[in-house]
Amino acid sequence: MTRKAFTLRLMAALLLAPAAAFCAASALGQSKPLNRLVTPNHDGYNDTFIFRCYNPRDAAIDARIYNLSGMEIGSMSLKQRYTAGPPAAQYIYGEYYDLQWDPNSGGPQPGGAYIYQIRLETTVYKGTVVVIR
Repeated sequence: MTRKAFTLRLMAALLLAPAAAFCAASALGQSKPLNRLVTPNHDGYNDTFIFRCYNPRDAAIDARIYNLSGMEIGSMSLKQRYTAGPPAAQYIYGEYYDLQWDPNSGGPQPGGAYIYQIRLETTVYKGTVVVIR
């Protein structure tokens, strides 16, 4: 992919993403992505895509990642959370689940835009995530 094509895809994905999705905290009772720009370079910052899911009934969650062609390329897993001290402790046994997708798992995915789809009971959350390499 040329630099120009990548830039155009990145701009299109950012235009499709609502600005509110870039905030880092969930309001009570809301599910939302915590980051939509992923830089999987192992520096500890934004290496994975994280979606905070409000799930007070502990229902089953189906979370998948697709490329722009519609082919499923991965699934999201429950993120390991730290147990010591606030604010992490408030989400350990609470009503929120942090789901994550690592673009490097199962073979590195190329940079570009991807689509996430999360099913929780009768609700479906979907949107875009951009991998920047």
